Amino acid sequence: MRLIQRHGAFLLLLVLFVAASLAHQRALRVMEGSDEPLHYNYAELLRSENRLPDRATRTTNSTQQASGQPPLAYWIGSLWLRVLNLPSVDGDVVLNHIGNVAQNRWYSPHQPWNTGDNHNVYLHGRGETAFNYPDIVTTDRALRLLGTVWGVIALIGAYGAAREVFTRQSWALLATLAFALMPTMLHINSYVTNDSAATAFASLTVWGTLRLLRRGATPFLLVLIGLCLALAGLSKVNALLIAPGVGAALILDWRTRHISVWRLLVNGILLGIPLLILFAPWVVYGVTTYGDPFGFNTHQHLTTGFYFAQPRTLGEILPLLPHLYLSYWGWFATVPLEPITYTLCGVIAGMSAAGYILGTKLTRWSTLRQRQALVLSIMIIVVLLGMIRWMQQLSFTGGRLMYPAHVPITLALVGGLYLLARRFKRFDFPIRAYTAVVIGVGGVLLPLVAMEHAYGAPPMLQRDQLPALTGGVVDYDGTIRLLGIAQDSNRLTDNWHEVIACWEVLRETDRPAAFSLKFIRDGVIIADRTTIFGMGRYPSSDWRVGDIFCDTVSVPLDDPDLQDEPPPLPATVYAIIAVVLDAETLAVDWVATTQDGTPINVPIVGQVISPAGQMQVHPDEFGIVSQPTPTTIEFPNFARLREYVTQREGELDPGDHLWLFLLWDVTGETGDNWSQFTHVIGLDNGYSAVLSDGIPNFGAYPTWAWSAGEQIAELRPLSLPVDLPPGEYAIQTGFYRQDTGERMPVIQDGQRAANDSAVVMTFTVE
Repeated sequence: MRLIQRHGAFLLLLVLFVAASLAHQRALRVMEGSDEPLHYNYAELLRSENRLPDRATRTTNSTQQASGQPPLAYWIGSLWLRVLNLPSVDGDVVLNHIGNVAQNRWYSPHQPWNTGDNHNVYLHGRGETAFNYPDIVTTDRALRLLGTVWGVIALIGAYGAAREVFTRQSWALLATLAFALMPTMLHINSYVTNDSAATAFASLTVWGTLRLLRRGATPFLLVLIGLCLALAGLSKVNALLIAPGVGAALILDWRTRHISVWRLLVNGILLGIPLLILFAPWVVYGVTTYGDPFGFNTHQHLTTGFYFAQPRTLGEILPLLPHLYLSYWGWFATVPLEPITYTLCGVIAGMSAAGYILGTKLTRWSTLRQRQALVLSIMIIVVLLGMIRWMQQLSFTGGRLMYPAHVPITLALVGGLYLLARRFKRFDFPIRAYTAVVIGVGGVLLPLVAMEHAYGAPPMLQRDQLPALTGGVVDYDGTIRLLGIAQDSNRLTDNWHEVIACWEVLRETDRPAAFSLKFIRDGVIIADRTTIFGMGRYPSSDWRVGDIFCDTVSVPLDDPDLQDEPPPLPATVYAIIAVVLDAETLAVDWVATTQDGTPINVPIVGQVISPAGQMQVHPDEFGIVSQPTPTTIEFPNFARLREYVTQREGELDPGDHLWLFLLWDVTGETGDNWSQFTHVIGLDNGYSAVLSDGIPNFGAYPTWAWSAGEQIAELRPLSLPVDLPPGEYAIQTGFYRQDTGERMPVIQDGQRAANDSAVVMTFTVE
């Protein structure tokens, strides 16, 4: 009862943490944690074969780069599985299954054009039915429960450390809450990983170190600290980076208590005995067996670009530091939190920094507080330096690797808030309340929303909730219907283009389905995007009749993995084609039809415009060196013909071929599809012939696509009639409607041109 009275608030926080941890485990789909299949396989290997992974075969074995990780967390996991007597699954079977059956081959969140979809490495479905291997699902979830246990241990260490630093229980509880409910802290305790065990033992080590500073070194305490540090290192080697802080505490204790050097050496030996007994054999094993004491070499040469043999410079990793900061707060594999969450958390960091700037001078730091600050600072700095080193050599790193120092960092963060509250005493409670609410909500609730958005099925809609759709209705195999597409703009203005595709399920199916949107013209594809429905989150095995949902598809225009696709041509309109294909064989065998079953050979569902921009005339490519000739031709509120270039003027012969380059300044826009004509007209003999007629730019850039401010360079190859009689001639141009024959008004030399046909150039036939 006395324990509950003294620590009741902490026990409530412990219950909240357990509930939040279990909720995170449920929200994070199976095997979606960072390298979770490899950690899972390590535990299964110890359970089934009772041996460590072979680091020499790391590129082919089931644990891969995790082969070099220390075994403690996995060994405990294997014991847990033995206790539960769950079915054993061979690691190679796991990798083969998830790589060939459950893998989402269109996983792409690392691509710069991806706006936030296909975060799931594997297909899941309702209740993990799409994962299609119940034994893996059950065993993985069982191993995840250990993450909650490690989290509870870590929380006890954090609470003990906070009580060593803060005399007021309210501030000690705030520091513990900030430690426990930080989104990343909950995340590393929600999947199978050794980060959770390393953080747990590191937290106990920090607590023992702070207790040593306050009460002095005793043999029992030293051995206990050494034991926790050794277990932390046996969980993950990076946890040993807090060891310099522990060593500093020993030296500070020696100087404060004025004990002999001999006693200092004895204390160091007592601290090191557990390390020598528990951790040193692991180092010796690595050296003698693989020439790799800490198992770091297993990260080398796995895939191109993953490991840098020549470390990147500090300048190269400087742009990565913001991600390190954000991922320390919360970043789940490739799933970030909403920007507002980081902003609110950044306010906490800002207030803490302000506390150190404004409050330190007004606070008399006791000798104990100075020693605590020094030791915690050493731990933070060394861990940060280690993190920077890993960033120099590994392409993918995150803030979770700093979590062995999560207790020191949290204490430093809340310490600044405490100093700020000392400086502005009336804001003591508001500061604590703001911090608790932001971290509590940000850690418990918002990550659940983010993970559901990343891994859960898309929201089902009613028809009246659909956006305004265009493109018509297309059925695929009588199973799923494309209701239409929507675009904010149909102009290609970036390295990717967003299209919203809305679907209706007509019947349930067991066929694995994906869909693809392609931008194409004259058989040439300039962009395409293929994905599982729901942007990776809604496999066809989950479809239910009547489901209506929309997918926001980012179609890349410069995907570096698709070198064969040419870039979009300027002043060109491309068709959008939507196809449904088999997700396993990639065969386009889902037949597209109208609603009445009539086959559609090419399911065109929309158009996109590749703008002209500021095109230039380049007649020198055709061997033409003539200078441009300016004109006064203007089509009011639409376009002005600035100039033309041709290789021959003056005297021409019947049957001559010539290039005519036209440079247009677009001054307005029209929603109509005007055809452009080019005629040769006899000025003295009444002769008339059509030289060209049709949509501008060889049919690629209709007038409805022209946009004000563009500069369009148009090439017109012309062939003069072979029966052209002698006389004076003019080449004229203009626009007309094909349905009515109505011509667009044109002004030349300040006057409306006769027959709305403007003279571009004249010539003579002798």
